[in-house]
Amino acid sequence: MMNSVHSKSLKMMNTILVSDRQNSISDREIEIVKLLSLGYNSKEIGEMLFISEHTVNTHRRNMVKRLDLKNSYQLIVWAFKKRVLSF
Repeated sequence: MMNSVHSKSLKMMNTILVSDRQNSISDREIEIVKLLSLGYNSKEIGEMLFISEHTVNTHRRNMVKRLDLKNSYQLIVWAFKKRVLSF
């Protein structure tokens, strides 16, 4: 009985951790979202962060997909709602 409870608890914790991971973004992604919210384009962001425009677009695309959003606008709105960004 105890193993069953322990097993269920572990499964629940794993589910929570996976869910949190899917709904979070990395420090680099936060930098990119901040710069997007300030109106910079991918080329400008790439130059500021010393990465290629393609890498910026890949980060953006990955965030939108991971968070089940449709576009960069929704990504910025999500970041403000989750308090990743503030006014």
